Order: sequence, then C-alpha cells, then structure tokens
Amino acid sequence: MKILVYSFNDKIGDGLQKVTFIQKLKEIYPQSHLTYSTTNTTTLKDTLGPLVEFYIDEFIEHNQIKSSFFDLFKKKNKFLVKKFDLIIDLQKVVLRTLNLKKVPHKSFFSTCTNFIFSDYKNDKDLLFKGIYIERFYFNILSLIANNYFEKIPNIKIPKNKLSENIINTDKDTNIAIAPGAGNKIRQWDFKKYLEIANDLREKGFNIYFFLGPQEQEYLNLCLENRFLCPEWKDGKMISNNITFTMKLAEKMKCLLCNDGGTAWMFEFAGVKTLKIFGVTDEKKFARPGYCQTIQVNDYGIKEIKDFPVEAYKKILDKFLETV
Repeated sequence: MKILVYSFNDKIGDGLQKVTFIQKLKEIYPQSHLTYSTTNTTTLKDTLGPLVEFYIDEFIEHNQIKSSFFDLFKKKNKFLVKKFDLIIDLQKVVLRTLNLKKVPHKSFFSTCTNFIFSDYKNDKDLLFKGIYIERFYFNILSLIANNYFEKIPNIKIPKNKLSENIINTDKDTNIAIAPGAGNKIRQWDFKKYLEIANDLREKGFNIYFFLGPQEQEYLNLCLENRFLCPEWKDGKMISNNITFTMKLAEKMKCLLCNDGGTAWMFEFAGVKTLKIFGVTDEKKFARPGYCQTIQVNDYGIKEIKDFPVEAYKKILDKFLETV
C-alpha cells in the first residue's frame, strides 16, 4: 500500500506533533510505503529524523502544491510517475487541497470544508475544529481505520548512548529550565529565569538549563551561576540529535519554559511543563495532560517579558505540588 501524507510546512513543534500520528499510521499499515510531502520543508526529514526514520520511507519537499488557482492547471512534476492508494491531507486551505487531489490516487482524505473533497466522511461525528492538534490527527486516523483511538501515546524514542551518563542525580530533585523560543517576543526575560533557578536551588532542587544553539549567549551566565547545561561541553553542543535531548528530558521532574521547540520535546517525552505564553494560543500549543500554562494576558499584562517573578513563583509552587 502506498500512502502519501501532505503538510504545508513543519517547524520543530509542528513536526513533533505529527510524530505520534506517523508512528501510529505505520502501526496500522505496517507493510505500507509511506511518503511524506510538504509545500515548503519539514523538520521530520532532518532535525526530527531519528524519531521517524523507521516509519517514513520517502520525503518530497517543495512539492508545488500551492494555494494558487493557476497551479490547478500545472503539472506536479514531483508526482508525475507516482500513484498512491491513499492520500492524507493534514491542512485545510481549499486551493492546496484541490491541487493535492490532482496527484493520482485511489482514496483521498481531507477535512477541508467539512469533508467535501474527501472520500472519507465524518460518520463518527468527531471534532476537527477548535481542538488540540494531536487530537485532530488521531481523529483522522480514527476515521481512516474505522476504529476510535481515544488515547494518544507518547513518542517512541530510540536509545541514545551519549545521554546515558550525563545526569546521575535523582529525577525527583531535577528541574529543567528552557529559556529560549523561536522568537524573542515569546521569551520571558532570562534574568527572571535565573532568579527562579536560584530560588529553587535554595529549596534543594538540582537545576539544569537546556539551551539550544540560539541560546548560546546564555551559556556563560548559567555556568557563572553554577548551573549545569547538560547539552553543552567546552562551549560546544554535545549532539544535535533530538533523541539526545529527549533522553536527557526523561531524567527531569519537570520543565519551566516558554512556548518553544524544547518544550515540545519534553512534553512528548512524557515530562510535564510549566509554559508561559504571551502572543501564542495556549490552548493550541499545550499538550493536554503534560502542560500547565500561564497566559500573561489573563493577568492584564501585554508583553511576556513584563510578567512579574513573584506572580510566577506563586504559580510555580502550586505546579510543583502536582508533579
């Protein structure tokens, strides 16, 4: 069976939300040849590759599936000699869906405009609007497989030897902090995270700062304050393999973070997060059961950087009672 899964574009958070879907799809159709395709690019091909290397057989990026009326009359060169048994459309823009449907296929799945272009219909009356995105994907699987998947599993993470001996302290005393995010406007002030870290250390916790390549500017400050950065050694990142970070995450009690890619890595590794939001939607970007959110707008604050430390500490104390 040849299956094509289409998404417009995947950054790290977007890609991670699709990994459980991809892993489950391959479990349903273990003998299938799975092609994953995007109009732009996908982190599932590189950054997240170790999580899907045994599930996705082929990637097609820059596939010419666009939201353009004129593209309906153009050949899709990357699909000229291909035909699929099933195409799964993960997005809802009408013109992209119509362009995608021109790719040769037997069956087509799309929730676009209430399933009007789909060979599958919502006969189970499942929700596809206003819900957490991973639930959206598993509702797709429920209709395709004709079997409702109520429980969404954690990602199956391959072993990573590099991570095994880096953290040896008791998990119940380990708290991680990820101060970065893809955009500065989504970041709480780093000095405030340092203040929280010092306060937690005085209470007996081991604090680990998780810094991505874009957060290297914070590395020296963390080390000067005697905080460990387990992904770094001698001023360089030990590994850029995502399984390295996710296996380190499994050794943490919880994570304090902004709305960024590292937060998703922890949540999909089964670690609870306390995530602070400003400009993004906390309902859409928080994994149910694994994320407690702070929306600064609810406190009458416009910019995330202005959220006060004392208010954060009160929320944190209650959060720690739940993990």
